[in-house]
Amino acid sequence: MGSTLTRTDDDEWMPTKKTDEVRQLTQLNPKQIKNRSGAFVWEVNDMMKFKRFLFLGVDNGFCYRAVNNEPKRENARCIDRLIAEGKGRQVVELIKDVSLLGRAARQGPTLFALALCARSNDIETKQMAYECLNEICRIPTHLFMFVQYCEDAGSGTGWGRAHRNALIRWYENKCKNPVAASRLVTKYKKRGGWSHRDVLRLAHPKSQDPHMSVLFKFIVKGFVEAKIMAEETYSNEEKVKGMICYLEGTEKAKRCTDEEEMVRLINIHSLEREHVPTQLLNSKKVWQALIKNLKMEATIRQLPKITNLGLCENGSWVEQEIVKRLNDEAALKAARIHPFKVLLALKTYGHGFGDKGNLIWTPNKNVVAALDNAYYLSFRNVEPTGKRFLLAIDVSGSMNVPCVGSTTITCRDAAAAMMMVTARTESNYDIVAFSHKLMEMKINKDDTLPTVIKKTQDLPFGGTDCALPMIWAQENGKKYDVFIVYTDSETWYGQVHPARALVNYRKSSGIPDAKLIVVGMAANNFSIADPDDLGMLDIVGFDSAAPETIAEFSMGKL
Repeated sequence: MGSTLTRTDDDEWMPTKKTDEVRQLTQLNPKQIKNRSGAFVWEVNDMMKFKRFLFLGVDNGFCYRAVNNEPKRENARCIDRLIAEGKGRQVVELIKDVSLLGRAARQGPTLFALALCARSNDIETKQMAYECLNEICRIPTHLFMFVQYCEDAGSGTGWGRAHRNALIRWYENKCKNPVAASRLVTKYKKRGGWSHRDVLRLAHPKSQDPHMSVLFKFIVKGFVEAKIMAEETYSNEEKVKGMICYLEGTEKAKRCTDEEEMVRLINIHSLEREHVPTQLLNSKKVWQALIKNLKMEATIRQLPKITNLGLCENGSWVEQEIVKRLNDEAALKAARIHPFKVLLALKTYGHGFGDKGNLIWTPNKNVVAALDNAYYLSFRNVEPTGKRFLLAIDVSGSMNVPCVGSTTITCRDAAAAMMMVTARTESNYDIVAFSHKLMEMKINKDDTLPTVIKKTQDLPFGGTDCALPMIWAQENGKKYDVFIVYTDSETWYGQVHPARALVNYRKSSGIPDAKLIVVGMAANNFSIADPDDLGMLDIVGFDSAAPETIAEFSMGKL
């Protein structure tokens, strides 16, 4: 790569005196735009805006600090533009990839984007969106969100044939296992004003399949009529009998007031928390039975409650079971547990109290350690590259705001957590933090996440100069193959543009293909990476595939 990666006509925008540098508040390139601080940076393209929307919730704005987590139409205009440019197939393929690989922390933006594609006037885009509906909407909650987002899209043909058929196919796919389908419709009953009954009444399904017919009858008319249909029409269907037995168990659970009876129903039918009446959710006996059936995400989410009830004592079978689950890499991957959700759980559980409610607990140290390990396991496996890295965390004032979905984790805390994934993988790296000045950080490979976050919280913050990592490396004769800067790109303070600082470093260090990776921790129009330089890369912060992308780019494979 080397100097061939940069434009040959850079001097056209440089001062006449080569000893001077262009301040960040001065335009280096006609393609640059101003950021909020008045400095000139590069504008990201629509595909990058779309990626930021999927991961952060908007394509423009300080999304990591978004007050309303629901995606909005005005925040996804980049999708309309991409489809109009004939890139609808790429859009849907990215939506599917992000969803199936669990790359984004929240499913809302993914489903919203899918709904926009399904409501598109581009036939191919519309067909592709509906074809992958079953894979992306894995549970009824996702389906209800998709239906509402289609309503919100404000275009298309309402409940037309394509829309109705796609929703009916979703239920048909889930009905291949009748009991599993029954579990889904009784566990996930409604979301955002939508219920299974609402969807079916508008979709008008008709089926000759016994299981589908009985399930549809249960959804629309209730258990009594579903049981009558099963006994009168499908009395010889063993799978239908199994479905009715399960549905009857959930009906009994709804009316149950005795904890012993509730435990019996849980054990017989493998019922889950959502099947238990509220008045029994403070029972230790009930929770002991529920823990055996908790899925991975529910296990992580319910750790405070389980610990609060005194069920997670040192040496208890509950503690051992939870630690075992959290250390199961295959299970974490299969459940698509996103690293940011684990980070939130780790921070909250370690505090001993939540952001909401009155629940308090004494954290179990072994569970905290297991959560710390689960964070790293939830990323894709990455092999060490053997490259020399400088990992630089922006700790300026603009990074000291809460991440979306949390009041306790700031963007710079999240950046530090992201950085540790690379630090845990690579053996040759240094870590610095910067704002208007740069500070070396003493962080060890085996430091826990709470320890790392505490070290970043103790740092002073000020203005932002994203060029400092490269300038510092050049001034101190440091040899790095890759600079990774975790920032919101609100740079303005320094005398040198970050992209220019990298070019200068390449020339002075004798490493002509030194690379810069910008990990964006906020969704805005800005990047410090020059899009015309093949040695610079933009990626979105909490993408579970980010470490893999970093490794591939560092190795020159991207």
